[in-house]
Amino acid sequence: MVPLPTLTDDLAAFRAALTSRPLQERVNYMHGLPKREMRRLWNEGLPLSLAELVAGEGEIVRHEGQNDLPPFFDRFEKHVVLRAGQVQGINVQKFAFATGPGHFSVRQDGDEVWFDYTSLPTSVPEGWPGVVGNEGGISGLVYGHMIDRVRKVIDGMVVGKVWKRGKPEEHYFMLARREP
Repeated sequence: MVPLPTLTDDLAAFRAALTSRPLQERVNYMHGLPKREMRRLWNEGLPLSLAELVAGEGEIVRHEGQNDLPPFFDRFEKHVVLRAGQVQGINVQKFAFATGPGHFSVRQDGDEVWFDYTSLPTSVPEGWPGVVGNEGGISGLVYGHMIDRVRKVIDGMVVGKVWKRGKPEEHYFMLARREP
């Protein structure tokens, strides 16, 4: 059994227990974590490299997500792709018709990876929605002036914290990588 992060003093044992579980069990575990648990994982996050989030050139990698918003708004996916040496992504969720696709660029910053919604790609892979700015309307409320800073929990699983206008917000999310 995998303990809650706030109920253990041994995060190395926690990480080993989580790693030992099959992918779907790790995803189910992630879907059950409240904000305080994600906060602990963020505060104790491990270094993450950009290469851990992508596959080969042009291969789209799905990352299943859970955030700390109320139910019905809390599940999503981030799709990430390496194209022409640049990494970019979109958010896939129930309300994309209203919020837009939430395009972002992805970059390394020290030991973290940043999903930067203020820096948009100039083109998208076939089948993705066209590039739409993140500053107006409902999209601006959701993605405007936002950077998600991401750290590793275990291989294939990360935790992120939201920054808006350069200031940290008390919002967290987790992603579990699904192979392309």
